[in-house]
Amino acid sequence: MLVILGSLYDLLVPAVPSNHLHYIGAADGQLDPRYAQLDLAMLRSIGGCLLPIGLTTLILANGPIRRGETWARVAVVILVGVSEGNNAYRMFPFDSPWYGPLGFALIAVTGAALASAPPAAAFPRRR
Repeated sequence: MLVILGSLYDLLVPAVPSNHLHYIGAADGQLDPRYAQLDLAMLRSIGGCLLPIGLTTLILANGPIRRGETWARVAVVILVGVSEGNNAYRMFPFDSPWYGPLGFALIAVTGAALASAPPAAAFPRRR
């Protein structure tokens, strides 16, 4: 769900984010419209790529993962780990909030690991 929300931000952001303006030296908000269009197109491009990844992850979580199918957990780790890991890596040098995508990737990996744990190990019985 977090990947979907992040992708929707990228898809629906109405203007060039302030951290982008600061990075390119246009902190006063004055930016050539062509550069603004390019920046927004790049954001919408990544948002368009992340949306189906988030939807696929949601479908896998509510189907095969609930049935205990290991391949689905591995698929989620690969899908979210690679996409959001790369997103965070590419955002870091530009003072963008890279910790969001990195957090999404870590949550996905942790969730897949917890879903893989046998019930007895995840919830030990008290005596």
